[in-house]
Amino acid sequence: MDIKSIYYERLKEERRKKGWTQKEAAEKIGISRSYLSDIENGRTLPSGRLFLGINEVLPIFLLTNDADRVRCSRDGN
Repeated sequence: MDIKSIYYERLKEERRKKGWTQKEAAEKIGISRSYLSDIENGRTLPSGRLFLGINEVLPIFLLTNDADRVRCSRDGN
């Protein structure tokens, strides 16, 4: 399974865990339901900016705190 397929599956899984419909999740992300469907079903890959926006609503790979922890560990804090 490639990284794209993993992303699509995890996105759908996280949305379902929250009990959201595609419409509800799309509204929270700020995109159309049909566009979210295209992403979840592997028909399109979101841009970098949208990827980060989706991750804020449905954290899949990088939690906001993770970036802070990585930076702090590199700074020795």
